[in-house]
Amino acid sequence: MKQPAAFSSVFLILAMSGVSATAASPVQAATDAIDAREVYERHCRVCHTMQPPATTAPPVQGVSARYRGAFGTRDAAVAAMVDFMKAPSAAKSKFGRGAISRFGLMPAMTISDKELTAVSAWIWDQYDPSAGNGNCR
Repeated sequence: MKQPAAFSSVFLILAMSGVSATAASPVQAATDAIDAREVYERHCRVCHTMQPPATTAPPVQGVSARYRGAFGTRDAAVAAMVDFMKAPSAAKSKFGRGAISRFGLMPAMTISDKELTAVSAWIWDQYDPSAGNGNCR
């Protein structure tokens, strides 16, 4: 079936302008606007190394592995990470009692929700299956 010329023209203009017919998720919007690696460097790296061995907190790759194991989607995991970082509690932790005993709970993060969302998405993306499942005992 042939499309009307006006429809084809509008579609072509939208496609060329980069406008999408579907809205970006809040996670994608945050990661597009903020340099999450820089947020990690400024606010997280002091405690969270990238890879084991753990020092004062679970390594980023372990956190990523834990959240990937607990959640089926990036958006769900990011929402849970943001919630945890804003108000850490043992009930919200994806690590067991051994890790909480070893490291304690992290302090609440006081950075913006967009920065929390961006760095959480970045943490999800750091998953490395060869790094194990994030055991931090």
